[in-house]
Amino acid sequence: MSRQRCLKAVTQGDSESYNQLIGVIHHKEWLAPDEVALLVTSLKALSGAVFYIDSVYHESLLSSIFGMSMWNYGPDVMDALMELIISLAVSSEKYTDFCLGMLVNNFIPPNSFLELLKQPRGIARKEHVISRVHSALKDIADLRPVAPLRLLPIIVGRMPNVFSKEPLIVTYVENMLRLESGAMGEVVGNVMLIAVMDRLIDLDVEIEWEDILQEDSSKGIFEMELEDMEENLNDADKEADELPREFCRRNFLGNVVAEN
Repeated sequence: MSRQRCLKAVTQGDSESYNQLIGVIHHKEWLAPDEVALLVTSLKALSGAVFYIDSVYHESLLSSIFGMSMWNYGPDVMDALMELIISLAVSSEKYTDFCLGMLVNNFIPPNSFLELLKQPRGIARKEHVISRVHSALKDIADLRPVAPLRLLPIIVGRMPNVFSKEPLIVTYVENMLRLESGAMGEVVGNVMLIAVMDRLIDLDVEIEWEDILQEDSSKGIFEMELEDMEENLNDADKEADELPREFCRRNFLGNVVAEN
């Protein structure tokens, strides 16, 4: 059954083919080559049938599509999925935000993928995903000029918090900066930079004193200040050869106490 007929059948109470379609798209396990081919075919067919998709009758289908992570697939599936997302975004304004949100979700990989980012194939997969995400965002913005403005609150609202794993925060910020320097930079650039700076400030505030004192955790703040003062005293002594050494030391200490 064609995808158009499959989508129409649901509105008439026949959901057998529709449920099979959802099963193909919602499949989360490792895909065999024939399953990959079927998924690609299904996604491409849906791209040509987006005007038959109804948010009421096809809610489960839309949920499955918007929940897909490109990080789990190869290039063929990625391309077919991006084609579908772009088609949906421009087919109806009611889908635009959902499509933008799906793309933003793909800024960062699933937690299960983090270790792979340390390996060459993981880095390559990252570039495959990110390049397609930003290309899709540009295509949507070209076809729907209001999209960049709709994109801003989504990006800012979905930024990883300060307790997220560092690779997730770094990857998300990389995507924000890539947007700022890209075609949409004139529209979103300033907000992107402000949001990045705000998050960096949040991260700085969350730094534990243990991290600051990691070189010698047994030292207190007062001891560190005394060491710094001693270093300053030594520097002052070297620069004051014409004065008695003890006089320099007392004079410098007196200034420090006075300032405090």
